[in-house]
Amino acid sequence: MIVTEGREIYMIATHNGSRMSNREHVSAPSSTNAHAVAAEEFADRARSRFEHEIVQLYVFGSTIRGETRGLSSDVDVLVVLDETANHEAIGEVLRDLAYDIMLEYGPVVELHVLSEHEFEQSLDRGNPFLQNVVQEGRSYAC
Repeated sequence: MIVTEGREIYMIATHNGSRMSNREHVSAPSSTNAHAVAAEEFADRARSRFEHEIVQLYVFGSTIRGETRGLSSDVDVLVVLDETANHEAIGEVLRDLAYDIMLEYGPVVELHVLSEHEFEQSLDRGNPFLQNVVQEGRSYAC
């Protein structure tokens, strides 16, 4: 949920029944690009935790183009998992990680998880979304 107070915009999210806010990230001035830091941190933690299961990880969209507009912009991430990985369990852990990153750095991490087969098959069929991710995104090869 996005809440506005005057000109401030901040996120309120719920996780495991707890209501949390990233308001402190909005109110405090930052000399670093929170989106780029959040993207790097998500990629590092995900690859560290699932180094054998993640085949490919892409960060794409406004974060890569340098067009973020405060916390109304998210960090777009695509994770491609090995066929033998437990996709449901890993996806849940990655969503929890994305939530943690949002609380720590401010931007919401918009997570997309595909199997390697789904990814390759969709690319072969000319899926414009995935073609764009591969062309414009930053790859964190595992």
